[in-house]
Amino acid sequence: MKDFLLGDAKWFGSGPLPAHLPYEVDAPEGWKGWRRQRLEPSLVGMLFPGAWSAFLLAAGGIPLLLGVMGFGIGMDPGLGIGLVLGAFALLWLGASRCAASQVEGAPLRMLAWNLIRVETALLVVIAWTIDRDPTGPPAALALLITLPLWLSQLVRIATLFAWPAGRWLLPVAHVDVGLASIDERWVTESRRWARRPLARRAIPSGETGGAALELVLFGLRHGNVDFIAVHLVHPSGTLLDPFVAPTVGDTVPFPRLGPSFADVPNVSSIMEFIDGPPVSPVVADWPASMLSDQRFEEE
Repeated sequence: MKDFLLGDAKWFGSGPLPAHLPYEVDAPEGWKGWRRQRLEPSLVGMLFPGAWSAFLLAAGGIPLLLGVMGFGIGMDPGLGIGLVLGAFALLWLGASRCAASQVEGAPLRMLAWNLIRVETALLVVIAWTIDRDPTGPPAALALLITLPLWLSQLVRIATLFAWPAGRWLLPVAHVDVGLASIDERWVTESRRWARRPLARRAIPSGETGGAALELVLFGLRHGNVDFIAVHLVHPSGTLLDPFVAPTVGDTVPFPRLGPSFADVPNVSSIMEFIDGPPVSPVVADWPASMLSDQRFEEE
């Protein structure tokens, strides 16, 4: 069973689609008429890349470590280094593959979010150190650093993908949605409604407790109905639902490590930052076929 707003039943297990998930909260009063559209969670897409990545890390790292200890099994150090680097590459490519299947997904942006980091330079230094002297003490130290470095990458990606993916929609009855009078903090990209980004607002790093985010006003059409949507865009390109409860942390696979490595926003900070919708257009009625969540609320 699939619903335009509630999502696909298989995303949440067996049974009917729930009208509210435990971590979902209603939008502030100023967002009357807007509704949440759940998007497909990406975390499940990292199960196979994560498992194979751990296998490659062990397949390359253990023989290298045995070689340092004087119990080598005859593996070429170059092959071991390649397997260790492949473990990291599999995490990055898996995350980019998940991003490609998202709404407005940007796999290259996801890849850049993972690669343009100090940890990447450290990984290059580690590979060079091991290749230079596979049996020396520096190689042993480099191998020991590899494990927490890999774990930080896994935790970072998993924490991002565990955040609920969603956006907020409003049906509109006119192409003039009020872009001419939008707040000056927004940069407009269109003078009227269109099926593309309409305006953007940057959220500086630190304002919401995480990385720099972006709000995007987006035009879309579904079932001959025109909508405007508000996207909260993560630096990786992932769309995050801005209106969630602090219990969203309970869904994170690594609740203690996750906040330390991920760039997700603070729940209360983002709720305060997004105080109201950017425009006040002429609103159209929601089609009855899209309001099936009311049926479950009444049951």
